[in-house]
Amino acid sequence: MFRFVLAVLCAGLLSGCATEDFELYHRINEAYDFEVTHCDSFAMVTGFGRGDNALAEAKLSAIKQGEELKGTHIVWLQSDLGEPTKVVAVIYKCLM
Repeated sequence: MFRFVLAVLCAGLLSGCATEDFELYHRINEAYDFEVTHCDSFAMVTGFGRGDNALAEAKLSAIKQGEELKGTHIVWLQSDLGEPTKVVAVIYKCLM
């Protein structure tokens, strides 16, 4: 009986974790243009996404590009919700 209860509890925990949407930590911060006036803009990135979470996928793609460039902040310029969904952003490096 104890094994059955333990198995049901583990299955419930695992299925709960699998269905939960969560956002992972990123080294780059989303910002508005007035927040990065003291920073250097050095790159523009474009992200693409498809499907149900196309906008989130496109933004994540752009954020990952900004992180690879060692940027500290990202400012979104444009979102095109067509197919595929496209976002354009500026990458900044702020030395604080």
